[in-house]
Amino acid sequence: MKLITSDDQLRLLIPNVLATVEGEPTLIEKLYPYLESAEQWAIDTFVPEAIFDEIAAADSFGPNERFRFPLEKLVACHAYMTAIPSLDLILTPNGFGIVSNQNVVPASRERVDALITSLESQRDAAIEALILRLSSRSDWRESPQGQYFAATMFPFLNLCRRLAIRDHIWDSYQQLRERLIKIEAVLADTYFSHPQMEVFRSHVITQDRTASDLESQVIRSLQSYELQLLTDIQVHPQCYYDLVTIIREHEDVFPAWHSSPVAELFTPKVFKNTKNSSAYWF
Repeated sequence: MKLITSDDQLRLLIPNVLATVEGEPTLIEKLYPYLESAEQWAIDTFVPEAIFDEIAAADSFGPNERFRFPLEKLVACHAYMTAIPSLDLILTPNGFGIVSNQNVVPASRERVDALITSLESQRDAAIEALILRLSSRSDWRESPQGQYFAATMFPFLNLCRRLAIRDHIWDSYQQLRERLIKIEAVLADTYFSHPQMEVFRSHVITQDRTASDLESQVIRSLQSYELQLLTDIQVHPQCYYDLVTIIREHEDVFPAWHSSPVAELFTPKVFKNTKNSSAYWF
């Protein structure tokens, strides 16, 4: 393990755990395989290994500290959530039994489920904070993990809150992302072009740090229409035409659209009067 390497560090991230008595395995020893799997999951899904190693090696209060806490919280919660179903079970010669003694009563199924739900919520909040912070790094945005989030106009998990989704945020975001990819492909083919949509997405993943006021206006409008489509509310085509009109009238701001094949769909055919035409006007 690279990120969480001591029992004290882990206990700061997972509250309400009894102290280990002499002779018992420590919390980090109990969770070791789950922590290893959680770190690998974080690397595969959110943070390239090079950046992960850089964050793990960072000194406290250093420039990478703002990345470290949400990453640690993400890993700890995911590991603990994964481990919970088996933590209170032991294998005996007669089958599985529940760990118990005279002082601690085993928790009910409902309380265990509530704990897992709470850990999932904390993990998802850590994912959201981590992605928001990583979006400022160009090396992350160019990585496969960063490109996954930059593939739509909604790279951050707050998409779920905008749709009044409060539970299972990470799982819900992945499902919504698949729908958004299809929606944006149709919008690009029909109105905005794929090159221009890529420009819009690059602005959104950097939280509009590089967008002009006019670009931000179009992006916000387009995002609102996509949210309506996600909730199965039809958007009148005129809404898209109004945005295209803005884009057509400002070639200096939207050059990617003007150089795309889609622009030809919105360029009126000009009649040229020639003697060879079937109808020649004097």
